[in-house]
Amino acid sequence: MAQHLLFKAGGQTFGFPISITDKIVALENHTPVPDVSSYIAGVQEIEGEVLAIIDLADRFYGTPAPLPEEADIILVNWKETKIGLLVDEVTAVQSFHTENLKESEEEKIDGLSTSYITAFVQTKEGIVPILDSHCLFADEKGEELRRLVSIHKVHE
Repeated sequence: MAQHLLFKAGGQTFGFPISITDKIVALENHTPVPDVSSYIAGVQEIEGEVLAIIDLADRFYGTPAPLPEEADIILVNWKETKIGLLVDEVTAVQSFHTENLKESEEEKIDGLSTSYITAFVQTKEGIVPILDSHCLFADEKGEELRRLVSIHKVHE
């Protein structure tokens, strides 16, 4: 059995394998970045690192999180860096029998809108898509985020 972090974004429950998550923090003192996609909420300094903050409700549904000041940020690994995912709320850590799921990268097609979903898990509350953080941003979305996280950080 593998543990998963369950959370709500845009009113729907999703999950991440807990192994790709780092921690959960609050959105505070973030800095909006001009002229980027609407789902990029900005950047925030977290433990000395400046991280991109992505609004998952906006990324998935085109509707920004209704109360960002009450939202949670899940820090996840993305490619070779860390990013923050703004979600409505983190709801639980739950174990699922996912040992029989095969990690098959060749089945994922870059650019396919649902390539970030690795599995669907049936729970008492309904079906929960399990996400792969590395596939959340393909093609031009991934390139935009790559450029943002590669900007040099200067300290006073």
